[in-house]
Amino acid sequence: MRFYKTGLTLLAAMVLTACSSKTADITTKIAVVHGPTSIVNGNAKSADDITVTTPYFAFALSQGALVDLAMVKEGAYTKDLVQSVDFASGAGELKFEKIEIVKHTSDELLIQVTRNWNGHNVLSTYEVHKNYPGVKLTTKLQDTVKETLFAGYQLERNQAIDNTNVASYNDMTRMVRNHWTAAQLQNDISELYETDDLRRSYTTKNTEFSAWLSVGSLGNLQSDKQFYTSTSPQAELGLFDLKPTTGNFENYLSVMRQRWDRGERVYLNAGPLLKNAKQASGKVYAYTPKGSITADFARSAARGHSFVSFGPEVYPLTTNFGGEAKAFSKTEVEFRSEVGLAKAEIWLDGVQVAGWKINGAKLFRTGVPVPPNRTWMQWIVEDVQGNKAYSNPIWVK
Repeated sequence: MRFYKTGLTLLAAMVLTACSSKTADITTKIAVVHGPTSIVNGNAKSADDITVTTPYFAFALSQGALVDLAMVKEGAYTKDLVQSVDFASGAGELKFEKIEIVKHTSDELLIQVTRNWNGHNVLSTYEVHKNYPGVKLTTKLQDTVKETLFAGYQLERNQAIDNTNVASYNDMTRMVRNHWTAAQLQNDISELYETDDLRRSYTTKNTEFSAWLSVGSLGNLQSDKQFYTSTSPQAELGLFDLKPTTGNFENYLSVMRQRWDRGERVYLNAGPLLKNAKQASGKVYAYTPKGSITADFARSAARGHSFVSFGPEVYPLTTNFGGEAKAFSKTEVEFRSEVGLAKAEIWLDGVQVAGWKINGAKLFRTGVPVPPNRTWMQWIVEDVQGNKAYSNPIWVK
């Protein structure tokens, strides 16, 4: 697993500075403690349980499942935030057999858990890196399962997400352009959407299931801007699909539009392995109004307040991408390009319904009314060199 160090050194330093002397020794490296967990209100109380601490968070394993998790906030660990994070598969329980620490250094940890499910051997792994605010989760059924599985990772929280202090990123009078940050996410993160449940039906022989448990951000970010953060940089906990986003972007977009037609609120990603027709990779531009790159970027990308660009830029002026627009209101955007703009399009439920020719202008604004009885709208812009930018959908109320 690769990670970019840009800015993360600064982020780690700021977190450590905020930590008291009582917690500084456990937040400078990955540490493992056997026995009842030290996480406040934790459920891992057995002598055989394991607690892992990192500069960003702590978690505890019991009978092979992640049953406790606390985040570093203002120099201390929070109370337990989860009931469990584990692989779940239809009928039948996972019966614990053994747990093994395969690798443990001050910077890296790999734990393997062997369990049994309906007579099948199941191997689960927890992979942690010191500079990664999250856990890579992988579960593999060691033999072939013939029946269809409704399976995947599931997060059960101790309490619902507290949105009282989260800014509304939806409707605004004028979007401030310098509140947007361009970055590439961790290569392996595929689908971006806010979820606690990645279970779905599987009929193939591929019986490996994976997820990224985000505990502070979406993993590494390679950003065009200097990384900076507030006193508490954590984003919300969340699960993200951990499969490489690869192939042709237009094919990927076609599949995403089919999912949008079904009302699935899943959002566009970009990365080195997902190429356009010119074999170039794009970047995700996400809304970061508070300047907390890790937290704002993670939250915005997961909620679709973002666009993917291979060159030009498209900014919402009214309803943010990933937000909801009322029928008969108006959605407005601003297109930008240093090399000049060529054309723009608006798509409605998978069909292009309007277009504009732009004769090389570096800035162009336009808007359209929001029709009733529709599901989603999308803006696309192209520069004079043939490079495009794609907004995430605006959902029609």
